[in-house]
Amino acid sequence: MKIAIIEFLSLLISDLAVVLILSYLYSQFHIIHNRVVYILIGTVFFLIVIRALLFFLSNWFFYRQRINTIKRLVSEFKKGHFIQNIREFSVDNELDEITKELLVVGKHLDSIVSSQKKEIDNFNELYNSIIFSIGSYFIVLGDDDTVLFANEDFYKKFQFRRDEIYGKKIEDIFYFVNARLKGGIVQVRQTRAPVVLEKTHLLTLNKVSVIADVKISNIVVKEANQIIIIIDDVTKKLRNDYQISLMSQISESIQKDDEIDRVLFTILTGVTSGAGLGFNRAMLFLVEDGFLVGKMAVGPDSFEEAIEIWTAAAESTESVFDEIRSAEMRAGVTLLSRVLNTRFSRQAPNIFNLALDNTESIHVSDMWTDARMSQDIRELMDVNEFIVVPLIVVNKAMGVIVADNKFNNAPIVRESIELLSIFASQAAMSIESYGNLDMVRSEMQKLSARQEAIIESEKLAAVGRIAAHMAHEIRNPLVTMGGYARRIMQLPKEKSKISRKIDTSAEIILKECERLEKTLSNVMDFSRPAKFIKEFHSINDVITDTVNLLKNLFLEKKVEVMLNLSEELPLVKSDFNQMKQVMLNLLQNSLDATPPGGTISISTGSDEEVIDINICDNGLGIDEEDPNVVFEPFYSTKLTGVGLGLAIVKKIVKDHNGMIRAQNREEGGAEFIIRLPIPG
Repeated sequence: MKIAIIEFLSLLISDLAVVLILSYLYSQFHIIHNRVVYILIGTVFFLIVIRALLFFLSNWFFYRQRINTIKRLVSEFKKGHFIQNIREFSVDNELDEITKELLVVGKHLDSIVSSQKKEIDNFNELYNSIIFSIGSYFIVLGDDDTVLFANEDFYKKFQFRRDEIYGKKIEDIFYFVNARLKGGIVQVRQTRAPVVLEKTHLLTLNKVSVIADVKISNIVVKEANQIIIIIDDVTKKLRNDYQISLMSQISESIQKDDEIDRVLFTILTGVTSGAGLGFNRAMLFLVEDGFLVGKMAVGPDSFEEAIEIWTAAAESTESVFDEIRSAEMRAGVTLLSRVLNTRFSRQAPNIFNLALDNTESIHVSDMWTDARMSQDIRELMDVNEFIVVPLIVVNKAMGVIVADNKFNNAPIVRESIELLSIFASQAAMSIESYGNLDMVRSEMQKLSARQEAIIESEKLAAVGRIAAHMAHEIRNPLVTMGGYARRIMQLPKEKSKISRKIDTSAEIILKECERLEKTLSNVMDFSRPAKFIKEFHSINDVITDTVNLLKNLFLEKKVEVMLNLSEELPLVKSDFNQMKQVMLNLLQNSLDATPPGGTISISTGSDEEVIDINICDNGLGIDEEDPNVVFEPFYSTKLTGVGLGLAIVKKIVKDHNGMIRAQNREEGGAEFIIRLPIPG
């Protein structure tokens, strides 16, 4: 810069010298014409002005360039960028010196940052290696439960993009955040101690479902507390463990349940349980008389019901099998009704029969374009994808299990199909076992009934033998004793104390003889085959006639009789007198057991097959573990009597093809229930 100024001044001095020389020559010698002199002087001055202007302009641009370079360097320094490609300047001014010093500083800073960046990259690589080796999904929440970070595995598993979850509440990611998860987050914020939640059901908004062990911990980042949620997917492990115990549970259920519906429900619960095979819905059809008949269905009717079931499963402390069964019992009414009302001919060309005929599973990936689909199947399923698995036992086609994921739209993968096929084989054996068990039960019931009949026959034979012996050994002496007692009472006697005592004694002898004759008559009646005159009678008439007969006894003991007799009671083919004997014995028993001021109620009713007669009292009840023991011959709690009254009642009811049973009432007293068949 200094050299440029010296050059500029030397040129200016030389120009001025030329002007002075010309002016001197003109004034002393007039060598040059005055006009030429003026032109030369003007030209020299013009050149001086131009040269000065160019000098100042060049220096202005020079300084602006240096200043802009320095500004650029400073601006990039602020951004952490250190420029290396600025050309070197000759250091002939202070700005060039400053620029060079800045470039030197930039090189040093770039060297430092590069080494630190390399260390940071190494740390990032180590951190990512640790994170990716964990094999878990995790998210980090801020103070307001918004998502700050999630790892790549989380995005892949739950099918999110990065921009879809950042800054969102955890409730905006999952369909339901159950109370256990919410409570765990609150507990960690309060105590800073980690919390582990086992077997937690998570369902995202895009309907990806897992069962996971969740660990919730507190971390501190820049003096701010954050929550890290680590999610370990245990769905597969849980299903494997579950499947090991599932069939044993079904076997136990078969042993406990007396009805096939409970067994089928248990099987389909295993198909739809989140810890089991995890399908949304399952339907079961069995082959009966040339038809494929709908027998059972398990699964929700709507997405809201599905959420309710999954939420119940997530929040329950019960075993998954039990709580899903209880939750399913409250849902899926429409689905069950539709399946129960569905039947297909085994000859019909549909995909269910095709799976049965070929004894292989059929995976329908697009129901609406599948040429094998019939319209009735489309209307029944109403879902794009489902699986049909046949139930086969020893080459015998029993039926099919149909399963789908209607509500979470999860794809049916090959692993699920294989598991369902294995499960279907075991389920088929369970159903077959139940059928065999049911047959055994039926045969055992027949044997039990025959055994009871034999025992009853032996009892009757014993009673018959006793009756014959009593008739032979007792009747003749009784007749003689009774006859003499009557004669004593008929003899003329004086009105004295002795005669009155004789009459009283004879009267006692007569009454006891009559009581023994009556007992003997009951025994003989019980042992002899009854002769019935069966005609159509109204049971209501039998009851009212018997009540009227005992009216005085009820009044004497101050017992109220309440009648609730159905006006539309069908007629029953019966022996009027024998049925009257039944009512008489039962009412007398109730009357004996009911205290004064008590109540006896009699009601009748009917359905399509039988009429019911109920006799209730509010007495002491039956002091036996099995109240029906009162119908055994010779059983009695009374001081008098031989215990044949209720045995005769049971025999008469049984001879009318009916049944009778006794039970104690919760509010006190006993109840006798008679059921008589209505003629077809």
